[in-house]
Amino acid sequence: MDRKAVLGQIGEKIVSNYYSRAGKVVEHSIDPFDSHKDLLVEGERVEVKTQTRYFTKDCFTLKTNQLKKCMDGFYIVECPTSASNVSSLYKVDKGFRYTTGQMNNGDIRYEIKRLQPAITKLTDIEGKEKMLLRRYSTNYVRTKRLS
Repeated sequence: MDRKAVLGQIGEKIVSNYYSRAGKVVEHSIDPFDSHKDLLVEGERVEVKTQTRYFTKDCFTLKTNQLKKCMDGFYIVECPTSASNVSSLYKVDKGFRYTTGQMNNGDIRYEIKRLQPAITKLTDIEGKEKMLLRRYSTNYVRTKRLS
């Protein structure tokens, strides 16, 4: 299993633990390739995206093929980086605003500004969960080359 898949599973477990601690019934998808949901919480479909924040634009991103399954809302597990020790869980509600942008590598993504009415920060992520996110996440912070 590659690092990206492991990171996704960690994010799903963080959301699952959050709702389990709140006394909610959580059901995991048995099929690791389930394209309809990551989890069910109290019978409701839950989609989880685990990623680092795009700090220069203060946004999160979705690949173009992911937008449709996220339109009814989803959760973001934010990974810490060397530039920011912040790690949080966000709920993104239906009706979230997004724009189209191009990443440094040329990929086209949907950019979702973090500060908007449809996004609620549910909790900070600390301890072992944060340590595991840091271990498996990709650090996109660029360093300046010295000539």
